[in-house]
Amino acid sequence: MIWLALLFAGGVYPEAAPWGHAGAPGMDSCHACHWENAAEAASPRLSLDGLPPRFEPGERYALTVTLAGAGDTNGFQLVASAGRFEAITATTQANGAAIRSVQPAGVWPVVWIAGDTGAPVRFWLAVNDANGDASEFGDRILLQTFESLP
Repeated sequence: MIWLALLFAGGVYPEAAPWGHAGAPGMDSCHACHWENAAEAASPRLSLDGLPPRFEPGERYALTVTLAGAGDTNGFQLVASAGRFEAITATTQANGAAIRSVQPAGVWPVVWIAGDTGAPVRFWLAVNDANGDASEFGDRILLQTFESLP
């Protein structure tokens, strides 16, 4: 409950939203805190450009997370079922198979290094298209999933 008090006192997470909110199975999404509006599943406003239909293990893929029609305040979390991410700009931070925004942008370039798996890799993306009032109220949470085959 301490984090809840800090959220209300501070209004936002100054260092980015806590890890674990990309909406993958067994994981919360941004909607856990920004719950006023229903989350929009399979949002057409979200894209993961550069994701190959088929990946090669160990290959590096330049991806771009995009929120179409982004306002001034937004953020994302993306998690993959295999492989790992690298942050290539100051707008993102990577943590193994997860990456998140640390600055609003609407377009975030990232790198995904494909893992050595014989299974399809799923990606879960959660975006907070916030209204800029530094609260959890009135924000729009957009969700999307993607897949790349071995």
